[in-house]
Amino acid sequence: MNSTASLQNAASVKELEYQEKFQAQVNQYMAKQHLIIRGLHLMLQGLSLFCFVLASVCFFIALYYTCLWAATGSFTSLGKATNLPIAWVSYGLSMSFMVFPWGLDSMLLRVFPAIIFPANWYRSNKPIQFKTGIGAFFAGLGIMCAGAPGAAYFIGLASQVLQKLS
Repeated sequence: MNSTASLQNAASVKELEYQEKFQAQVNQYMAKQHLIIRGLHLMLQGLSLFCFVLASVCFFIALYYTCLWAATGSFTSLGKATNLPIAWVSYGLSMSFMVFPWGLDSMLLRVFPAIIFPANWYRSNKPIQFKTGIGAFFAGLGIMCAGAPGAAYFIGLASQVLQKLS
């Protein structure tokens, strides 16, 4: 038992060292960036947090409609829960929208992996490769393209809501 615990402690110490090294690289790189770039990075972090909350809300709405669908006993058809497919599609697209700011941030800073979310989320038993330059830009472009369907969906949804409010 002690050997397993000591191996886990050694692995967590290594992970902590790798995280600290990664965070030091990030801090050094961010110190070189222009103030406007750092401000846009903070704005994208806020957008990323908003997207995470939006994805959580969409998940609970989809669960609600699923429970409604099950409670009405309409397993062969959608019955009274006609919003069930829309709710699950909205959840999926909100997850897509969640990665949109990550790709945009990687493109803006030319850093990969995206440093928009906290470094303590990175769990690795080997050093985290910190890439900069044109390769990081295109990696961010790929991530942003993966999030584009969700972004387009939620921008359209927001415009519909604003039209109904006015």
